[in-house]
Amino acid sequence: MKKFLLLTISFLLSLTSFAQQRKLGPLKAGKTDIILTQPEGELRNYVRAEGGCCDVVYGGFVHDLTQDHSFVRVVFSPDGTKAYIQNIISRAATGAWVEGTVEGDKIRVPYGQLVYWWDAPVNPTTKQVEAPYGLKLAEVTMKGAHTQYTVKTTGNAVFRMEDGGKRLVLEGTQADLDGKNITGLGLVYTDGYDGEWSYYMDYGTVLSAVEDQPVTPPDGVVTERYSLTHAIYGHFVDVAFVRGRDVYIRGISEDYTPGAWIHGTLDEETNKIYFPAQLAGSYQVYLFYFLGADLTKRNDNYGGTYDYTLDPDSTGIVFDYDPETHSFWNNDRALVLNNAKGSLDRFERFPKPMFRPYTEKAGTPAAPAVMELNDRYWAYGYNASTLALSIPVTDEEGNFMDPSKLFYSLYVDDDEPYLLYQDEYEGLPFDAVEEIPYLYTNEKDIFPKSLGMYIYQNGFERMGIKSIYYGGGERHETAIYYTKPVTGIEEVKNGQWTMDNAVYDLSGRRVQEPKRGLYILNGKKFIVK
Repeated sequence: MKKFLLLTISFLLSLTSFAQQRKLGPLKAGKTDIILTQPEGELRNYVRAEGGCCDVVYGGFVHDLTQDHSFVRVVFSPDGTKAYIQNIISRAATGAWVEGTVEGDKIRVPYGQLVYWWDAPVNPTTKQVEAPYGLKLAEVTMKGAHTQYTVKTTGNAVFRMEDGGKRLVLEGTQADLDGKNITGLGLVYTDGYDGEWSYYMDYGTVLSAVEDQPVTPPDGVVTERYSLTHAIYGHFVDVAFVRGRDVYIRGISEDYTPGAWIHGTLDEETNKIYFPAQLAGSYQVYLFYFLGADLTKRNDNYGGTYDYTLDPDSTGIVFDYDPETHSFWNNDRALVLNNAKGSLDRFERFPKPMFRPYTEKAGTPAAPAVMELNDRYWAYGYNASTLALSIPVTDEEGNFMDPSKLFYSLYVDDDEPYLLYQDEYEGLPFDAVEEIPYLYTNEKDIFPKSLGMYIYQNGFERMGIKSIYYGGGERHETAIYYTKPVTGIEEVKNGQWTMDNAVYDLSGRRVQEPKRGLYILNGKKFIVK
């Protein structure tokens, strides 16, 4: 059997393990059209508040998952007789709409409707072109194992409308998870694989209407360029003060909801700005909210990591405000972008955020660091080391630096620059790169904003980094800051292990008295000399 990921959604990749990416292909002549354009009518937004789904991974293991707060659009036709549902199956987000008929408090969605078509897929193993196929709605009943199932492609899936259409409940599904007997709404293949279950199936689906609306600022609002800094990171945002008490911010999330606004209220007597929990907007198949979260810092090898918790009774965030500089900050909590309103789920984190009006200044960047150079993968036959970096976007005096004017250089033994070459790093704009833009990524092995990179060499005694900033019409650079590599292979001399701990050779056999060579102890490699 086959299973294909139907849309590149980074959030879902870790949850759909028996999958390969496929884009929507052209429809074959004579096929029923797939509805990819939003139909006319009243648009209502829903989230999957309840329900489970079945996911089959390698080895035939049936993994039961929740439907995970994903976002569903439903359009009711102007005459009220039709309802169109987008992404009806939770983990098969093709973008397609299916058509249903409204009869009283029921929406009847006929089975057999196509939600996906691939015209000429290539088998990733054999590299051969296979028969074209589609995916269509069906009732699927699994009986004890993923290979034992029945499929029904005639009739209707039925959603019951409750509370004036604020809840849509999928009827006729059941799940005995212990016995793996599940009946649900699924997708099956057409044409060359006609009737095969794709392993996508939902049951117990409940769609709840979203009453919240994204923030819209007043017409003609005038913004000022601010910096948002949090930990070592930061970027530009737009801030507006309206009528002296309403505060609007745009651009808090660069990756997920870059155009979203957040609205807060300034209390001029206390110099506090309060931002309640509020809808930010949608990204792919999720709705996102701006929330405030509590912080707890735990020490680790990276200088401390924050844990985030959400108090259901206090999901907003309050900032201290300086009326002279018009800056505002919170040094105790985090602003988060979260895909649920009442509990922390997938989210973007902004710990101890500070907002300040931006004026470009020349200055020496704050000290960067190589957090880890890890070449343990060479021991497993991979020709790459991983490099984790820490590059602050502030200068030595704490001023925000324009990220587009910030660069870094790497150094190895004897202060030699480490150059990046086009034959190793796909997509480099030119060869022998010494100064790497802070924001540059080729989305493969160089990652932006201090996320690190791969190094296709090993054997260094040390690795160093310096930051360079071209702001204010000047060039300023830091010293080179070095760290030793963390290889994952430790040197252990004879007699330094205890026989209470099991020692294994690289083939997995237990060794009672290790001689010279490479061994594994407590999950780590070590060398006996």
